[in-house]
Amino acid sequence: MTFTLIAAGIVAPALFWIGYFYYKDRFQPEPLLYIGLTYIFGFAAAYLCYKSYGLLPLLGLPADASLIMETNRLVFLGYSIGAVGVLEEFFKFLPFLVVLRFKAFDEKIDGIIYASVIALGFASFENLYYLVYLDGFELIGRAIASPLTHTIFSSIWGYTVGVAYLSKQSPGKAALKGLIIASLLHGIFDFLTTSPTLRLLSAFFILAIWIWRIRVIEGLHKKEYKKSELE
Repeated sequence: MTFTLIAAGIVAPALFWIGYFYYKDRFQPEPLLYIGLTYIFGFAAAYLCYKSYGLLPLLGLPADASLIMETNRLVFLGYSIGAVGVLEEFFKFLPFLVVLRFKAFDEKIDGIIYASVIALGFASFENLYYLVYLDGFELIGRAIASPLTHTIFSSIWGYTVGVAYLSKQSPGKAALKGLIIASLLHGIFDFLTTSPTLRLLSAFFILAIWIWRIRVIEGLHKKEYKKSELE
């Protein structure tokens, strides 16, 4: 019973953010069936990503970042970007290739919306995984922060690919650009959060990207509104 309640508490923040993003897309909301499927895709992607960490030793990299976190911070920064950032953003991006085929994917803002929902599913799996390792305020903090940070990074490639796809431009180039930026920022954020002296910067770091995200969404809404007026 206790595990069920805790698990529900972990999933609840993700459901809250899904509701928030659904509201933000209120002018032409996505079908709830697609939203639900996308969330499940993100959850499954996190499981595959978790399994992929076990293959890192084949490349000479540790499967557990804690092994180098305290011994060599510079190496850990490289690991955070090149391993954690790249792997997690890549696996979140994979189901997005399926989402692009949805008939409801018809607005440029949809790239951000669906990428965010994938990220929420991904974060839900992560938080359930850490349930056996964390407790108390640490677990609560992660349950609240993880969905938010994952959606912020995913929004980057969701935006670049969504705009390119609907503008009949090269989605491949847009995906590469978005994934590189998202992986880089993701890795830097993870590095900052594990440093006692730099941890405070991580909050400003996320805030800056969140402000960018809001401005992009507002800009896309204005364009869609003007487009609907002309029609």
